[in-house]
Amino acid sequence: MILKKIMENNKVVLTDGSMGTYLEVLGYRGKTPELAVIEKPDMIMRVHREYIEAGASVILTDTFGTNEMRLARKGIDEKMMDINLKAVEIAINAKEEKDVSVAGDIGPSGELLEPYGNLTRKEAGEIFLKQAEILVKAGVDFILLETFQDVEELKVAFYSIKEKLNCFVLPSITLTSGDNPKTLMGQGLEDVIKFVDREKISVLGVNCGISSAEMVKVVKKLKRMAEIPLWIKPNAGQPHLVDGKVVYPERAEEFVRNCLEMMSYGIKFIGGCCGTTPQYIKLLKARIDENS
Repeated sequence: MILKKIMENNKVVLTDGSMGTYLEVLGYRGKTPELAVIEKPDMIMRVHREYIEAGASVILTDTFGTNEMRLARKGIDEKMMDINLKAVEIAINAKEEKDVSVAGDIGPSGELLEPYGNLTRKEAGEIFLKQAEILVKAGVDFILLETFQDVEELKVAFYSIKEKLNCFVLPSITLTSGDNPKTLMGQGLEDVIKFVDREKISVLGVNCGISSAEMVKVVKKLKRMAEIPLWIKPNAGQPHLVDGKVVYPERAEEFVRNCLEMMSYGIKFIGGCCGTTPQYIKLLKARIDENS
């Protein structure tokens, strides 16, 4: 499925749910979820296929944390190329002949940009570009920059890739909950919209960080500020510890109900982030079909 075709279609597009937290549910206990593409490729294939069978038209490669800097902190940066290539191969094979798009998933660098940290913009740009080049050459349909908690780092990633590669890049930010949602670095929705307007971004994403109920509020605010198609992937509630385990409290029914409300405001893409599973996506697909 070509992304242009997706954008020209008036229907909402269903994406997949979580990768990392679902791998934990399935029993993966590796050093990092992305390493599963090498250690447990059949498990990654299973995850992709379950989401596709549930109704997802877009799946994300298991490459969120596979830039060199993040992998170096875990002592496995020499596997950077292999993980990214294998992740794309598995995702493409998982969709078989189905009309499904594969997004090359890129997360933040894992470090703070200067002056708050030691990472320069030049270094960050090179890190993001290197990963994106691998993903694009391997055959992803577009690049997703997700879970960025600093608009400035998101800009660096976006610019570095757009300047060198001929591919669609979808930027997705993570916000705090509450009446005045902000990034971790304190930037508000106004700062996000300025970036969108300046770069004439055609799709803006908001993912992770907050529950589907809180995401409804964010969608309402964004839709009042700008008429832009939205990529939305909320968590299944705010995580908390129960007997030493991280639990996401939002049941599929509540999650789906809130997703349907967001759809009524005209968002373009809807799916799930941390705590969601194929069952959430399957139920969401069923409710969408009932209402169409």
